[in-house]
Amino acid sequence: MKIVTNETAGFQLKRIALLGMSGLGKTFISRNLSKQDNWSHYSVDYEIGKVLFREKHKNLLKGFDIDNLTHLSNFLGKPGSSSMGGIPFSEYASRQQLHRDAEIKATLKACSLVEKSPELSHFVCDTSGSICELVNPSDENDVILTSLSKNFLIICLEAPDYLYQVLIDRFLASPKPMYYEENFLHSLWQRFKSGKRDTDDKINPDDFMVFGFKALIERRKAIFDMISKNWGITLNFEHLSKVQTSADLIEAIQLKIKSKTVYQ
Repeated sequence: MKIVTNETAGFQLKRIALLGMSGLGKTFISRNLSKQDNWSHYSVDYEIGKVLFREKHKNLLKGFDIDNLTHLSNFLGKPGSSSMGGIPFSEYASRQQLHRDAEIKATLKACSLVEKSPELSHFVCDTSGSICELVNPSDENDVILTSLSKNFLIICLEAPDYLYQVLIDRFLASPKPMYYEENFLHSLWQRFKSGKRDTDDKINPDDFMVFGFKALIERRKAIFDMISKNWGITLNFEHLSKVQTSADLIEAIQLKIKSKTVYQ
């Protein structure tokens, strides 16, 4: 377990990494820090797109920017009937692996930027909601978490149960492409296909996304809880939604570090 204190390098230099599920406010907070207090905002999702598209899909770079990440979701796609906008499951699984590799590169690049400029301060790393699928928070030698914790104060965003239900309801109303850990994906696909007579090219792509989303939320919540416990701190979403300035954020972090240190 990493002991977080006021002397933690990332906190001293005002370098933070925000972790949590999509929709909990990581990018909102990052943009506020950037606009109001001139913090550097590093968007991992944007960097993932740059890695993917520069290497193999340069045409998708057009119109792709930090404020419009639609191309990244479209690239991932959904498995199912092509007539309903889907792609073959084998292609879907292949794109998942490409996304995984790009996310690892993009996340570690943030650490590399800091390591090359140790004096760099007021820097927020806005991680992807799928970072929890890349790490093992129980492994004290986990490469990604070790690198992040060395260079940033890791902050996991926590939300009340009702807000997780809001995320679920929002997704069910408009399913979007998602990244899944490989073993979890294949297990989920097999459970989804169990008892179905439809061939893959007859499946409504949204049906699979809806089928697995609640299980994905529960899985990710447990992993983020473990990351917070072993590698950083947790800040409550409702409290953070009231934060107006970086000074407010720093105060909230100090209070959380103090309470966690006392608890330990």
